[in-house]
Amino acid sequence: MPHNSAENEIPLSFQSQQNDMDFQEYSEVFSFSDIPVLLFGETGNIFFANKAFHTIFRYPEDFMQASLDIGEIILPCDDQQGGSGRAQGVCDLFRPGTLIRVSVLDSEGSDFPSLVSIMDIPGSSLAAATIYPGSPVRPTPAGLHKEGTVHPSGNTESIPFALLETYPHAVIILSDAACRYSNAIAHKLLGKNAFRTNKIPKIRLVHNDFSELIEGLSLQGESSSPEPRMIEDQLRISKTRSIDVEILLVPSRDNSGNIMVVIRDITRKKQAESELLKRNSQLLMINEVMKVANSVDTLDEMLEEILETVLREMKFDLGWIYLRDTDAKWATIVASSGVPERFVETRMQQNVLDYPFNLVFFAMQQHYVDNLPNHPPGPIDSKVLEEIDALSYAGIPLISDSVVVGALYIGRRARYSFSTFEKKTLEMIGNEIGSTILRGILQDRLEDAYSDASLYLDIMLHDIKNANAAILGYSQRLKDHTRKEGIRYAGKVQWHTHHITDILNNVTTIRRITDESQEMTSINLDALITAEITQYPDTDISFMRTGCTVWADSLLSVVFTNLIRNSIKYGGPGVRIWISGEETDHEVTISVEDDGPGLSDEKKMQLFSLFQESNTNRGGRGLGLHITRLLIRRYGGKIRSDDRIPGRPDKGLSIRFTLRLVEETEDDAEILP
Repeated sequence: MPHNSAENEIPLSFQSQQNDMDFQEYSEVFSFSDIPVLLFGETGNIFFANKAFHTIFRYPEDFMQASLDIGEIILPCDDQQGGSGRAQGVCDLFRPGTLIRVSVLDSEGSDFPSLVSIMDIPGSSLAAATIYPGSPVRPTPAGLHKEGTVHPSGNTESIPFALLETYPHAVIILSDAACRYSNAIAHKLLGKNAFRTNKIPKIRLVHNDFSELIEGLSLQGESSSPEPRMIEDQLRISKTRSIDVEILLVPSRDNSGNIMVVIRDITRKKQAESELLKRNSQLLMINEVMKVANSVDTLDEMLEEILETVLREMKFDLGWIYLRDTDAKWATIVASSGVPERFVETRMQQNVLDYPFNLVFFAMQQHYVDNLPNHPPGPIDSKVLEEIDALSYAGIPLISDSVVVGALYIGRRARYSFSTFEKKTLEMIGNEIGSTILRGILQDRLEDAYSDASLYLDIMLHDIKNANAAILGYSQRLKDHTRKEGIRYAGKVQWHTHHITDILNNVTTIRRITDESQEMTSINLDALITAEITQYPDTDISFMRTGCTVWADSLLSVVFTNLIRNSIKYGGPGVRIWISGEETDHEVTISVEDDGPGLSDEKKMQLFSLFQESNTNRGGRGLGLHITRLLIRRYGGKIRSDDRIPGRPDKGLSIRFTLRLVEETEDDAEILP
């Protein structure tokens, strides 16, 4: 709540001492209270006075600059000082949780008999003194009574009736189990039915019985000096509505037997406290997410930790995170938890232009899908709910500098909707962690760029250098031998020249993978494989047609080129090659097998590693298979190596990889050149 009143501003000295809490939230409650409030420290120094205090007691706005002690303004009554006067310390006289009778001095020295409630300020070393002031003038109660009220019994001089009649809160005076006085606010708050008789009014509390509270206070007065009591409860206004109230019960210390009851509506205070608790909870949640985000080294680990933390702390059942690709048209699932595996496979790459994902990625809106009886979700959202087996889900944009870098999706299986608090918290998380994720993305790209540069440099320094050295060596020997030997060495020169060409082709492929956007199209798999096989007329290659159309790009042919050449190169003379496919849900598994010497399990694990040395004398360092793995991952598939015959590595090698199928309704396959 914004305010400009100078008397409500927090002194800088106080703010610097209270750096362990956000006091501004509490100051808004105190500043606009119509009851005088002072905040004081452990030594008694006053740090804050609200507007009501300045108005009633007429202190100037700068009176706190004199470093006044609270004991100089609020003087406990003699019977509460135990005869020691000011000898008692602040901690003894103003104990938090107590209600004391005092005299409050105004700026002109007038004495206001009052009640003061002392309470702690959570998260601070300060305490609050809430003052319920009386009046320095003691008029007789004649003429103040309304219909249904009676003069209080016993000594009446201690009761400030002039103030009570205009007091902003409900005031009731009870004596001998009867209502002796009630002001206009009490009638308005409790209703006329509560005061039909002169007995104790009907005050319907949620957690306490009002009659028992009064009876307990009366019994206490018979055995000892009664002490004031303050409670918080809820007052039933109607069958469907209750309000938060603070009830102050003040027994008289004379022989009158009067009990003054002050009922204050604290609904706004409770709402402010509830809002403060919610905001603190949101801050704790964001701090926890940021802590785990900064405690891991890699982007993948960061996203997994963020997702798990959000699901755990906010009690969601499932979730996944999309990161936007460099071309900004596609997003890829990089972390998931509790989501069906089939959903992850089918939604691994998502076109962000499609509804409802465009709402999150382009409109930068939170997308909440509630599944309420009278407001069911649309058909597309209903399909998503069915795929993730949930009753409700939400998509939250992850924003950094007004750019959506990704999206957090969460879902529930037991609840149909999201609360306002949950929506606000998720929005704050999306705004806070977007920059952290972007830094992780940029760090990954920087590392990838460095790796690419190292890759190109290594190719130049090793493969091309070695190939050229071989050419020079064989050329020199060609000069020193007979014609027959010269032909053999000339063949070797030609082979190494082709090897240089292969190296350059591989570098070109890597650059295309790195630089070109992933524009996927439908490709007829059988036509592409058949075209590749025709390039090797001298090799025995068997192909079983698949009838499949897959999502890929023009580089898919490089996959089959590298695998066929690998089998020819290392399979030995007369090697036979088999190519086949097996269709499953949403994908096809392709196998390229040969009957060559095969590989041990240890070497199969290293087969796709960059620059893996071969144990032959034919050169080559595994770059082609590394490129093959990069391409399969580009297409959203997986690749692995196995024995052609399980358990018999000596009977040949089998390379298996998966490709995503094009649905039958999208049968517009084409062969890319």
